[in-house]
Amino acid sequence: MSGDDHQVRLLRAIEFRQEFDDRLARIDGETPFDSVHDVDTGKSVELWELPEQEQLQIGRNARYSPTPVRTVRNALARCRVRHEEVTFVDIGCGKGRVLLLAAELPFRRIVGVEASETLCAVARSNVAAFTGPGGEPGRIEVVHADATKFDVPDDAGLFYFYEPFSTEVSATVLERIEDSVNRHPRAVVLCFVGKGQPDGQASESEVTPVAAAAALRRERWNLVEVVSSPDAEFYESLVFEHVDRDTPGTT
Repeated sequence: MSGDDHQVRLLRAIEFRQEFDDRLARIDGETPFDSVHDVDTGKSVELWELPEQEQLQIGRNARYSPTPVRTVRNALARCRVRHEEVTFVDIGCGKGRVLLLAAELPFRRIVGVEASETLCAVARSNVAAFTGPGGEPGRIEVVHADATKFDVPDDAGLFYFYEPFSTEVSATVLERIEDSVNRHPRAVVLCFVGKGQPDGQASESEVTPVAAAAALRRERWNLVEVVSSPDAEFYESLVFEHVDRDTPGTT
């Protein structure tokens, strides 16, 4: 690719991300969240805007962009878990919007994992300020950690991913989840939301999920449902359930 072609693609990606964020703002305007609960989850953040940008690898860690409220609620409603028995984990929780929405459901605990110290601080501030249902002190925890080194809770039963990083990193995270299930056998569900990072190089119908590709390639996970988003095609969700290799008829 020539330098001119690369520059054109880069400018198009920047332009498309602005269009993407403008659409997201319109979607958020239809279902107000931040203003209702006095929190700050709506504004997107690029990696290079963070003070610790040199410690965050582009390609390994994605920009922060919130998932629309209706999409989150719709996706979580389709995940078959016994909420009272499991901990909910958001891998790459950013500013914590999904954690606050998960609090609407009776999960035992809610945990967010985030590599950026800056975003962790924002998420914790949002948790402290949250005025919605389920936001009791101590129920929601934000952990500053590399997702590939995160100690998976023994009772974690639903993992949420909103395109937080590459397929390769996602595969390493899934290995840690599988190791946890081997140590503490239980039913586990994965919910992958979104189709890659928006760059405008292909239509939303042509773009395929990035992080979810790791689950599609691993025999321990069975794709049980593709959940359409009420907001936009980009926010389609893939729901996987763990396959017990000791159960007759499974691999």
